[in-house]
Amino acid sequence: MRFNFKAALLASTMLLAAIPAANALDVVISNDNNGVGVKGQTFDLLAEEIRKRLPDADVEVHHSGALFDQKTQIQGLQLGSAHIISPTSGIYAPVAPGVAALTLPFLLDSPEKIVKAMEDETVRSAFVPDLEAKNIVPIAIWVNGPRELAYRGSKPILTPADMAGVKIRVQSVPSDIAAMKAVGANVVAMSWSEVPTALGQGVIDAVEPAPNALSGAGLIELIDQVTNFHYQYAFYIVGANKMWWDGLSDAERTAIQEALDVATAWNLENAAKENAAAYEELAATGKTVHDLTPEQRAAWSDAMTPVWAEFGDSLVGEAVMTRLKEIAAE
Repeated sequence: MRFNFKAALLASTMLLAAIPAANALDVVISNDNNGVGVKGQTFDLLAEEIRKRLPDADVEVHHSGALFDQKTQIQGLQLGSAHIISPTSGIYAPVAPGVAALTLPFLLDSPEKIVKAMEDETVRSAFVPDLEAKNIVPIAIWVNGPRELAYRGSKPILTPADMAGVKIRVQSVPSDIAAMKAVGANVVAMSWSEVPTALGQGVIDAVEPAPNALSGAGLIELIDQVTNFHYQYAFYIVGANKMWWDGLSDAERTAIQEALDVATAWNLENAAKENAAAYEELAATGKTVHDLTPEQRAAWSDAMTPVWAEFGDSLVGEAVMTRLKEIAAE
């Protein structure tokens, strides 16, 4: 049999074409939330900005937990199946327990205080080394909004006593669970993607997200009332797979950091706008919104702040808690 040089050359050319270029950069972004809310839009902007700076990169964005949901995204990031995620801060608690101190009830109540705490070396010592030891590096902070109480039913919830027996969804975050149990709620931990069905079927009575999340998840039509008690200010820690991040060239890392800066600035500016729009939607659909008196809010704080002992002083130590209280008081 004669050797067919042309056929062999064609076959080898096709094989080489099928092999990705060695220098091609993959950026896999996993969003545990929907693509229409503030976080989804921030992710889309991040991807757009990365593509502008790194046109040869293959940038993928997976919304609505299509790649990894709220429960599985940390493991997906650690394994490198996703390169960038942005869960609410408490989701990192299983691998970095000290992060729970950042979302203690009635402590850090504004984006400015959260950013300052995240930049403080004493505070960072409580959780960043644990994250990095688990192949995760925090690369940005995105904000969401004040967490409020949204619920079904005709009875308003204005005091901690009104929460007795209310079935409320929270994240699978120990400090969040403890805070709601402290006011007598029947706590149900589940992924956010499960909430619309659970609320519609009566599996849960209440949720406690930022207002824009109610709108983004289509929950406004399912709830009857909202109580503004601002027990947390929700924010996201943008995390990258550390091995992937460290393996980027200086030019690639700089480009992605620049893209992050643009997306982060947009997020900070637009989170407040999206929450305001959600309140307008609540009013337009006839939902009742309650603003607490200072005395009522103080009652909530008094009922929930005992969890500071377990998830603050005992977990991160006196020095970190002292610094957090100083930042909160500013």
